[in-house]
Amino acid sequence: MMNRNLALCALALVLMGVFFLLKRSPDTEISEKETVESPVSTFPSEETLSETGLVDDSLGDEPDEHPSEEPSVATPGGSYADPIPFESVAMSELEEVDLSNSGDVHSHKIREWRGRIEPSLSTIKDLLEMEGEEGVLAISLPDSSQVKVTRMRFESFGPNQGVISGKILRDTFGEVVLSYVNQAVAGSIRDYRNDQVWEIRNAGGGRQFIAQVDVDALGVCGVCAVHGGVE
Repeated sequence: MMNRNLALCALALVLMGVFFLLKRSPDTEISEKETVESPVSTFPSEETLSETGLVDDSLGDEPDEHPSEEPSVATPGGSYADPIPFESVAMSELEEVDLSNSGDVHSHKIREWRGRIEPSLSTIKDLLEMEGEEGVLAISLPDSSQVKVTRMRFESFGPNQGVISGKILRDTFGEVVLSYVNQAVAGSIRDYRNDQVWEIRNAGGGRQFIAQVDVDALGVCGVCAVHGGVE
């Protein structure tokens, strides 16, 4: 009788073991492993947001803190260069004036030349009216330097007389003022980039004097201060 009870107990244990093994099937193990692994992020990538238009790629670009005040043109390499002048002005028939015998001790001239401004200011006036204030005029000086003038304005005082004024390109305070009556021209060029001042006055016969002035001497001369500077 005891042997029979032991046999029944053993059979019950075997059946319980089989049932336990069936409960732990391979599918169950895989499912448990997937549960343990780190979950995958469900947030969309930046590329996806960019494609849908939800992200503005330009937000990261910093604005230019020092925008150019003067007109400029882009070169193929991506840099910027001065615009091309619509006209170039120079003095022809140049001859240097001998200042060694000059009796004017308050002229403060460094060097002086006599020549003819070409083209004439009346011609420049006509071109200026077509170009507007965005045009650029190149002026070649007797010492082989050059200034480029922009933001030019013209004021007429009669059929063949007027004043042309403008700012020197890339120079905050530099300016040019040229007045004319027929062929007579007078004016000044103040190039603060190079600390140069040029005075222009009529020489007669359609020619002009253009002198480079010693700015330092002019500033400390009491006589020039009273009489308004260079004659």
